[in-house]
Amino acid sequence: MDSSINTLTSASLRIDISSLGAELKSIIDTSDQEYLWQAEPSFWSRRAPILFPIVGALKEGKYSYQGKEYQLSQHGFARDKKFSVLSCSDKQVTYRLTEDELTLKNYPFRFILDVCYRLEGNRLDIEYRVANPSTESLWFSIGGHPAFSLNWGVEHNISDYYLEFSDTEAVDAALIENKLLGKPSLSVFRAGRYIDLSDILFDRDALIFTKHLSRKVTLKNKYSTAALSVSFDDFPHLGIWSKPNAPFVCIEPWQGHLDTIDHNSELTEKAGIVCLPPNQHYQASYSIEINPA
Repeated sequence: MDSSINTLTSASLRIDISSLGAELKSIIDTSDQEYLWQAEPSFWSRRAPILFPIVGALKEGKYSYQGKEYQLSQHGFARDKKFSVLSCSDKQVTYRLTEDELTLKNYPFRFILDVCYRLEGNRLDIEYRVANPSTESLWFSIGGHPAFSLNWGVEHNISDYYLEFSDTEAVDAALIENKLLGKPSLSVFRAGRYIDLSDILFDRDALIFTKHLSRKVTLKNKYSTAALSVSFDDFPHLGIWSKPNAPFVCIEPWQGHLDTIDHNSELTEKAGIVCLPPNQHYQASYSIEINPA
């Protein structure tokens, strides 16, 4: 196995994580069933990238900070950086990323980003810790982007899967316009709590939720008792995404989101942005729980 892959094991699951992007690579149960999307390039060649120091796209791909203009690609740079391994056991691994000469060119902040994976039984906890080692405020957003396979039910048609929200929702999903958060919305809930997956649900890109109540979303198959849940008490925003006709769905806990169409490009006024004072720490976590059939 690639030496950059770390493996966690329990009586219920085996988890593989790569030091490249500190990215989750595999979630397999005792029957060898894979629950994580395996990056088939004809649809989407990633699996569970970490979004930092921004979530989503910037307006015109740029932002302003203290009178200077900078550029960052969608979702930031962490997903493509090699993390160092701080510690590793069969139940927990912690990765670290810090600024370097390349990141400072378009993100003028010092930072320490630690990502910790902890496996307990059938639940994987993913914790983000951000520290500000500088004498100036650190501005950032952060989020998860795990993609889950739609091939573990008795039937494998996309339309056999649905999402169950923990609370009854009275909001529509915000939609994306030209990679920005637009004003159009889409009514997607059945009975206020369920989103039925379909070949056309993501024809207009991701579904974005910024005022929802739920802090847990469960992926289910109509013909199976198995379930996969993502719980995200620490994250106020949520993205649900896939490619049209693709056999996966992403359940994405976010602190912050893509720029709105009327944003002024000021980093300090970006929706959901965190302002971390000098020598302070930020911490947030979400969990993935597998309940096999």
